[in-house]
Amino acid sequence: MKSGLNMLMVLVFVLLLFSCGYTSKNNESLGQVKKVANTTPLIFCPDYNEVDISLGVMRNGVGSMSTEDVWLEVDGTEHLKILKTAAETGKLVKFEYNVRRFTICVPERILTRVTLVE
Repeated sequence: MKSGLNMLMVLVFVLLLFSCGYTSKNNESLGQVKKVANTTPLIFCPDYNEVDISLGVMRNGVGSMSTEDVWLEVDGTEHLKILKTAAETGKLVKFEYNVRRFTICVPERILTRVTLVE
């Protein structure tokens, strides 16, 4: 009985160890900001800012329409200012993000850089 509990604890520890870090880093994409929001997911999780970016880009009524949106956690007020400006004006943004292996309280994607496309 005790050895089974020890094995379970070792298994949980190993799984947690492998879930640390990132699945991928420095991913780059282009999209249009749909929404910037402050979110409180659960009672024990902290508030965080997130952005909804549509990957379907249209210019002058021509382009691709996508049903795929990317939700990203936003760190830093400089990113929030750029994203809110993009949401209000409809300008496209070029952004970079990292993908975490395992998350509980926040989206798996975290925004690392964003610029407005002129």
